[in-house]
Amino acid sequence: MLAAAQQATLKGKITAEGKPVLGADVILRKASEVKGTSSKNTGEYIVKVPAGDYKLSISSVGFKTINQSLSLSPGEEQTLNFSLQRDLLEIDQVVVTATRNIIPQYKSPVVVSKVTGHIFETTQSLSLAEGLNFTPGLRTETNCQNCGFNQLRINGLEGSYSQILVNGRPVFSSLAGVYGLEMIPANMIDRVEVVRGAGSVLYGGNAIGGTVNILTKDPTKNTFSLGNSLSLLKDGSPDNTLFTNASVVSEDFDKGLTLFAYQRNRKPYDANGDGFSEITKLHNTTFGADAFWNPAENSKIKLNLNSINEFRRGGNKFDLLPHQSEITEQLRHRILAGDLSFERFSDDLAHKFSIYTSAQYTDRNGYYGGGLGYAVNSQDDFDALENGDKEEYFKALAKYGHTTELVGVGGVQYAYTFSPELNLSLGSEYKYDKVNDDYVGQNRSVDQAVRIFGNYLQVEWNPFKRLTLLGGSRYDYVDIKGHYLFSGANEDTNKQISKFVPRLTVMYDLTETLKLRGSFAQGYRAPQAFDEELHADVLDGNPIFVELDRDLKSETSNSYTASLNYTQREGNTQANLILEGFFTQINNSFINQGLTDIGNIKHKIKTNASDLLNIMGANIEANFAFGSKWVWQTGFTYQQSRFSQAQTIWENEDDTNPKKVTSDRVMRSPDFYGYTTLSYNPIAPLKLSYNGVLTGAMDVPHIIDVETEEKILVKSPNFYEQNLRAAYTFDLKEHYHLEVFAGVKNIFNQYQKDFDMGKKRDSDYIYGPQHPRTFFLGLTLSLD
Repeated sequence: MLAAAQQATLKGKITAEGKPVLGADVILRKASEVKGTSSKNTGEYIVKVPAGDYKLSISSVGFKTINQSLSLSPGEEQTLNFSLQRDLLEIDQVVVTATRNIIPQYKSPVVVSKVTGHIFETTQSLSLAEGLNFTPGLRTETNCQNCGFNQLRINGLEGSYSQILVNGRPVFSSLAGVYGLEMIPANMIDRVEVVRGAGSVLYGGNAIGGTVNILTKDPTKNTFSLGNSLSLLKDGSPDNTLFTNASVVSEDFDKGLTLFAYQRNRKPYDANGDGFSEITKLHNTTFGADAFWNPAENSKIKLNLNSINEFRRGGNKFDLLPHQSEITEQLRHRILAGDLSFERFSDDLAHKFSIYTSAQYTDRNGYYGGGLGYAVNSQDDFDALENGDKEEYFKALAKYGHTTELVGVGGVQYAYTFSPELNLSLGSEYKYDKVNDDYVGQNRSVDQAVRIFGNYLQVEWNPFKRLTLLGGSRYDYVDIKGHYLFSGANEDTNKQISKFVPRLTVMYDLTETLKLRGSFAQGYRAPQAFDEELHADVLDGNPIFVELDRDLKSETSNSYTASLNYTQREGNTQANLILEGFFTQINNSFINQGLTDIGNIKHKIKTNASDLLNIMGANIEANFAFGSKWVWQTGFTYQQSRFSQAQTIWENEDDTNPKKVTSDRVMRSPDFYGYTTLSYNPIAPLKLSYNGVLTGAMDVPHIIDVETEEKILVKSPNFYEQNLRAAYTFDLKEHYHLEVFAGVKNIFNQYQKDFDMGKKRDSDYIYGPQHPRTFFLGLTLSLD
């Protein structure tokens, strides 16, 4: 009875715009003691705690956090109701990528940028590839006219230097990653978190330039939506997308399920009328589910499953089989992925334990090449061919291939809050990556397995109120084993590498609204004898075997950043500005040097370059919300990416007339680029938005002689792609809504004008915006 008398009760109701909020977090803190609960579907909450003085926090996804102090007397039952306001810039929302723990974005010691659902919607971004352009320091580009290969660059570094995560797990394989940016639909994504700079301490290899974490949608309320979007490219080629989402949660918010589906059909686009595509034909069907269950008050089980089935083809003569066309790059991906995790907090929320496992299986049928340009349908047709054409016909048939990859990740993590000022996180992770690449027609196969054992430690300490120190380190052991068969030549690889990487970050609150951050971190990339760059060369008809140098070291980056962050909330006005300077140096870059050929197979050795790659520059990010009607978000990057020694782009083998093209610049890396988005809601049902993407001039290699493969460097023009979108929502009846939207992308057709033409074109000579002028319209029916 005495213990009960010392207890107090806090209860009430949480609403937003007059409606109850389900799943809002109610947290009470007193020194190191923490107690919390979530609101039910009626918006009501109740929590019992020992009497005393507390700091109360009310938070919910998409709303501003409410913080206040209160006192609870023994036996008291206090009622507090709260009305939440929209957080248009999502400043108060939590992020997980910076520290691998949940923390409000403005309190994160590491700068985290986000691509939110608002950005995907207002920019009419149908896939991840389009949405990533609206983040400082990030730029997506198309690198092939035939296959539509997309690449993400962070602060100017190529895609292989970026670590892409799905729900914090490194299962997004190199095989899937080549085309995966366009495979992942926007309606699958809750938000994308981006950390620029080395992130290997928490996420292992490849996190040299930065980390992109794709967070899928969790069920937060009972909703359903179904929509369709039709886009018409400049020549009328259609790009149609059908999408649907549904979610359901229990009354007590202890379990929930969300489902999504997406289907996209796009016709090929020929920009210059030569009969060869610049944008691929595409069919994509994706569906999946996210679910959670809280078996106890402080425990949660989460499950994520998704399936991607994509067909893409570029080249010419789409009515023929690939080997009958003059040139075709065709791929069919079947990807299955899943993630299962369990986490548990102690009663005082000081201890957190989590265990997880993730896997992704990719099955790909591919064709890279071409043939005679017409069908050979019978024995008579074949007998009528010239001997040279018969040889060409069989070569074309040999270019079909099949590749599979299985990536599995498992790990445990423990976090302990010693006090509000000191937090510890540590964990262990195991990653398995198995690739099988078979081309029976060319008597060529690759069987490679990479195993990585990793352990990491991180400490966050606030020695005094304004100062935050974050330090961490990781040790990885990488085991690479492979067996390679090329036209009867057998080779094996057995390579082990150990790598230790540190990180140190300092954050100092100059004022309540102004933060200063500084960071040093190392990243690394382990070598593989088989990677996607080699895969593309092989499929293009150039058999290559890459041997790993006995003394080969991992590629390493040293990354330094410093930033100022101003955050202001004044009534309904919000502002968040970041000025960030960065410097990254890449050591021991991988290069492939030629050795004596094995028959018709080009034999190369992967070794380390002696020169350095230096990237330095600045990112500016500015976000403003003026009341509930205007939101303006913009970002700009200026950088320089230079090698310490000039690199050979092309060199001939004619001693009598030597030619050489060199540059110390990173190819396809502009010195400046940026974006802007502006949305305006003059009345509740009407949404108007404008956005633009700026791409500065860059050096692009261009093959001008097919026989000698002579290259020149072309300076591309500047591009500023501008887009408009308007949407109006009709309230059909209570809880039923119909949104109609329309707009135009790339209004002034800022698009490459000098594509190569014909079968022997340089398909890699492509730059600038990914689409020509495109009109779109669509509708979405929703139920809430």
